[in-house]
Amino acid sequence: MKLTVNRIKHILTEDIDSAQRFDVATIDGFVSSCTSAAQNAIANAAPPGFTDFERDQLRHVIQGQRYSHLNIRSLLRNGETPESVDALAIARLQLETLYSFCFMLQDAENVRVFLKHGWKKKYIRFLLQREEYKNLVRFREFFETQALPSLERLQQMSGVTEEEKLSIEYEQLGVTPPPGFKIATIRQFPTPRIIIREIRDPDRKGMLERLYPEYEFLCSFAHGDSEATLFRAILDTHSEAQRFISRGQAEDFWQQHVAETAILYSAISAVQAATEVAAIYPADVELLAKVTTAWSGLIKFTLLARPIWERRAMKILPLI
Repeated sequence: MKLTVNRIKHILTEDIDSAQRFDVATIDGFVSSCTSAAQNAIANAAPPGFTDFERDQLRHVIQGQRYSHLNIRSLLRNGETPESVDALAIARLQLETLYSFCFMLQDAENVRVFLKHGWKKKYIRFLLQREEYKNLVRFREFFETQALPSLERLQQMSGVTEEEKLSIEYEQLGVTPPPGFKIATIRQFPTPRIIIREIRDPDRKGMLERLYPEYEFLCSFAHGDSEATLFRAILDTHSEAQRFISRGQAEDFWQQHVAETAILYSAISAVQAATEVAAIYPADVELLAKVTTAWSGLIKFTLLARPIWERRAMKILPLI
């Protein structure tokens, strides 16, 4: 089904106070407190159907959102520079992580897909390098005594069977399989558009549908298309674009379209991921308090948060 404007639009009935100002340290605090509380909740008890190892993958994903937010803040620290535009690429990572996390949280089997597909990509790179360097003597010992044993240990941790491993070799190298062998293909971990189709909860699905155009916009800065080029030109003091824009206009552009956008999308993604954890642990008072405080602030700071709040989060945290 196409995600048209008519299908995914979320008409707001209440505005924010656009004259108010917020301290970015407050936003940072929301991300830090929510990711920490979500990790603690998962650490104390694995979600139903998840092994301890699979539970740990969820914790790592949430912690990764905190690190990515810190990287955004680091890129923005030097102000209105062309390189600061890369903060939007990391904001895209934050949003895509939310999609992946929602999918993984839905079913432990999806965590297994996450692990297996990740191992498959590593193994294909290993096979490629081994083929390309097979005539270089100094690499032989590395591939056989270091790289391959490490990959085999990771294979076991990732739940990849020997049949799945042999299937990769057959597909990539044309290795002849043994008699009676049947191909066991590892499923690709889905992209956000496919994840939307596979999400079962209607509120979670509606939230992710509304976020999809925002994800596509942020993809511009990871794919290096015209949007990213334009943003850098506006902020580059040596660009010919400076003939058409004043320094003050460039600073305002950076503040609104780079700094605030990157920080707020990052925060919304991290806080919503923690909110999805809160849906599983409704008795975790600390987690509920942290995400409630964060959403109380976000829905006052920015209209970007309102559709996510009203479509999904408020139904998990009805006390705000």
